[in-house]
Amino acid sequence: MTTPEHSNLPAQIADALTGIPKALIPTSVKALDRLVGAAVDIPVAWLAQKKAQIDAQTQAYTLVEKAIADAAANSAGGDAETVQNAVNVLVRKAYRKQINRQSVAAAMVEDLRASPAEEHQGESTAPPPNLDEDWLNVFERYAEDASTERMQNLWGRVLAGEIRKPGRYSMRTLRFLSEFSQADGLKFSDFCTSAFGDAAPAELVKPDNKSDIRDLVYLESSGLIQGASGLGLKVQITFDSAGNGFVREGSLVILLQGAPGESVRYSVCLLTPLGQELLSLLPGRDARAAARRVANAIKSPAIRSALLATISGPERSLIPMEILWQSPPEQVVSPSA
Repeated sequence: MTTPEHSNLPAQIADALTGIPKALIPTSVKALDRLVGAAVDIPVAWLAQKKAQIDAQTQAYTLVEKAIADAAANSAGGDAETVQNAVNVLVRKAYRKQINRQSVAAAMVEDLRASPAEEHQGESTAPPPNLDEDWLNVFERYAEDASTERMQNLWGRVLAGEIRKPGRYSMRTLRFLSEFSQADGLKFSDFCTSAFGDAAPAELVKPDNKSDIRDLVYLESSGLIQGASGLGLKVQITFDSAGNGFVREGSLVILLQGAPGESVRYSVCLLTPLGQELLSLLPGRDARAAARRVANAIKSPAIRSALLATISGPERSLIPMEILWQSPPEQVVSPSA
């Protein structure tokens, strides 16, 4: 792989992209060029997943400092103290932002390596659409202010997800994440252990003490879920002509089997579009465990069995992986009986 003709990325960037699906490399290079392309004088230790630390005494720092000092001196009429104070603030702030951008870039590369894109597994090598320039402009501003490892890893996952599927994360989501605290994240993460796809069965997420639903109301007021405050939301699944019903999240599917044409309904708290975007960003979330919990919670006499399946290959075939539960034949009844 070679970098684009007009890219100023370090040559070693090719090594950093090893292990990323080929179809994603052009978009990955564009993102990296935006985040670290201006840092050609900065050591590339981040390529080995080590956060680059900029020494104030390096030649790069000295050269940049001198260039800014000369320009500032011309504007400030030669006031040495004023110039030096301005340089100290400006240069250190610029380098701090660059360190943050590099750390986000490193987290993005690591995520792309660890989790190949579902859309590009199998034989397909067609690249996704290019990243939106306006989206990148907004993202870059948030990335350069990410001074903690938690936020750097979060923004790295966002960028990796956007590279896999441009348009996946809205600008509203970027704004929300910039203010999303760790405590908020824990509340939402706890809710999502009982959610699969776009919903969580109400019996799993509503506490035994019905009067204490403060966390749910908080998530609802934050715009992440709806149905916490007594709206009575329900999901209906109708079995197709083959007797199959589906609940999907990404490439994972809960495959429900019952009588063709029959339906099952259950109460839920729904994830809003914002909540669904954030679902994919939760670190360490076990989607299979969530699927098992949801499948057990929606057991119904009308459902003969529940299986966990995956969508795989260029034909997007549904491949059963695990029987979650299965009712004895004599226990299966029609809901209309």
